Amino acid sequence: MGTPAELQIIEKLDVIIKLLAVGLVRAKEGREQILFLHQLGISNKDIAEILGKTQNTVNATLSQSRKKKNEKEHG
Repeated sequence: MGTPAELQIIEKLDVIIKLLAVGLVRAKEGREQILFLHQLGISNKDIAEILGKTQNTVNATLSQSRKKKNEKEHG
């Protein structure tokens, strides 16, 4: 997969990305935080870790959001 040095760099970059994500969502609340991070392409697992929520909470929030979007689109 990579040398030990490359893996350390990847781990450090992952931490930096998570810290930046926390800064980006600080002004947002609850559901908006989850949706915003999801739109950035961050995994549900990482969103849960970043926000201190369970992965089930993140999954449920995203599922409810998709359901609401579908209801609006299809009336």
